[in-house]
Amino acid sequence: MSIRQDVFGLEQVYRLQVEGLWSAKSDVWLQLPQGLTNFGTGATVTPQTGYFGGGNPGPRSTVDRIDYSNDTATASPKGLLSVARAYLAATGNSSFGYFGGGQPSTSRVDRIDYSNDTATASPKGPLSLARTRLAATGNSSFGYFGGGNPGPVSTVDRIDYSNDTATASPKGSLDTTRRNLAATGNASFGYFGGDYPSKSIVSRIDYSNDTATASPKGPLSAARYNLAATGNASFGYFGGGQPGSRSTVDRIDYSNDTATASPKGPLSASRYGLAATGNASFGYFGGGSTPSSVSTVDRIDYSNDTATASPKGPLSLARGALAASSARANALPGVDSTLPPANSPTQVLPPPSVTNFGYFGGGSLPGAVSTVDRIDYSNDTATASPKGPLSVARSAAAATGNSSYGYFGGGPTMSVVDRIDYSNDTATASPKGPLSVNRYFPGATGNSSYGYFGGGGNASTVTGSSASVDRIDYTNDTATASPKGPLSVSKVGTFATGNGSYGYFGGGWIPFPAQTSVVDRIDYSNDTATASPKGPLSSANSAGGAATGNSSYGYFGGGGYPTYRTTVDRIDYSNDTATASPKGPLSVARYLLAATGNSSYGYFGGGLPGPRSTVDRIDYSNDTATASPKGPLSLARGSLGATSAAANGLPQ
Repeated sequence: MSIRQDVFGLEQVYRLQVEGLWSAKSDVWLQLPQGLTNFGTGATVTPQTGYFGGGNPGPRSTVDRIDYSNDTATASPKGLLSVARAYLAATGNSSFGYFGGGQPSTSRVDRIDYSNDTATASPKGPLSLARTRLAATGNSSFGYFGGGNPGPVSTVDRIDYSNDTATASPKGSLDTTRRNLAATGNASFGYFGGDYPSKSIVSRIDYSNDTATASPKGPLSAARYNLAATGNASFGYFGGGQPGSRSTVDRIDYSNDTATASPKGPLSASRYGLAATGNASFGYFGGGSTPSSVSTVDRIDYSNDTATASPKGPLSLARGALAASSARANALPGVDSTLPPANSPTQVLPPPSVTNFGYFGGGSLPGAVSTVDRIDYSNDTATASPKGPLSVARSAAAATGNSSYGYFGGGPTMSVVDRIDYSNDTATASPKGPLSVNRYFPGATGNSSYGYFGGGGNASTVTGSSASVDRIDYTNDTATASPKGPLSVSKVGTFATGNGSYGYFGGGWIPFPAQTSVVDRIDYSNDTATASPKGPLSSANSAGGAATGNSSYGYFGGGGYPTYRTTVDRIDYSNDTATASPKGPLSVARYLLAATGNSSYGYFGGGLPGPRSTVDRIDYSNDTATASPKGPLSLARGSLGATSAAANGLPQ
């Protein structure tokens, strides 16, 4: 008997999971230990936990685990560090946490295995020099430990997680000697903030160029030291510290990191010598001194960060000068750790993966089509697979979405919005609440909560254009989209991408045949305001291009009429007032194409003249190379749209 013939099909199970209607795991599910691998997929099961280790008085080897799904409970003591110490630093990836340095001054690095966290941490390759009062952050592949005493020093050591028995490699140093600092970052950059004696300096390490000296960025709002930091893909939060005893929390906006950090809702109480970690939604600041040691854990809600942090379940004992790590902090990729049951009590089947695909829908041959092609990122040399069609044939639409659904909106004299359910993508797309006006060749992007459709014409022509922007609320997607703050200029044939905080709409006809290089930025936290013009594209000849990106960069490719372009421009969200940088080109010149992707690659498909079925892949880690042709679309066409559960820095 197949799974689909049983009580629930996998798609049905997944949908019930998302809606919270599936039975509790204690009733019918077998849960894999944290950090193991899902049978049949190879996807890592990532724990929703944070680890706070070491500290004073003592020093101590204690490691406490916070369970994010039950964060009012007292943290659970787990396996110890291999030696007691304070004033250490920690970072890690989705499987392991690395606690390095500390007082008494040491170069020791201990590795915590999240899947076996009752065991004593394992000593790994040491840092290149013994030190204390340092800071650490990193990405999925490497951990960076910077600054410290004695000295102070500017040394930055890099731990290679794939070879962690080797001594850490010194890389480009901090721009000044530092100690008693804190660090956080995202997938592309690490930020080291504060210093003793009291300073507000912030330095940025570029992971793609980590032999260079770190770059000075916008400072903290006030000088301080003995603080802590954590964050997600878009923002870094630096909290607490000295002199005195502080409750201040500063937020660094990674897309505008030359600005002074913004003070946000404070901690529940002033303290210093604390530690911090978290996940994509919340930051946890634990322990510290007032000067008496405390066990307090405060939770910052990133979606409401002007409020005072909420006290949660405390650490198992009061301590300061500790360090913290998590499999979910600093934009590390994650996979749901709760899995549905199979036909055997000892077998576990994962829910269907919805994040590893890109969807290209609609378009013209020149006649309009409803075809939706799915690209499998793990097998991208194959021809794209046709899936459930759109509810109506159309061209000149745009698309965006979140981790569960994709939304295709607009078209000639159309306000229709179709929703694709990634967990049931063989079904015909469902018509949802329409746009507030007809939109022809709009641009679209968004974050986990909302989709923004901007610009376009209100008839089947490019000779008229609009600056209006509609917002779709994914939690209420049967309602008509809400008009929001407009673009700075009316345009049709604009194309858009963004990250969790901002959307960028670039190029377009203003109207045809005149073209613009203007890039407008929508601030999702203030979306009634007019979009802000930012650094332009490298050329105005870009109307009808396509865009995608990850949490750090946006890539705007192709476009132009009547001279078609292969150019790909990269916007650095952390420096978005600069002119976009031309990168490796597409393999063929075209316009009226579409683009989407994941955190590592961008896929540009279809387009005119032709029409074309070509799909080019951009490798974000090597973006000066010419894009690589991959498996084609099933149908050659232009004027299409594209979306994915993994594009635009969406949390995974």
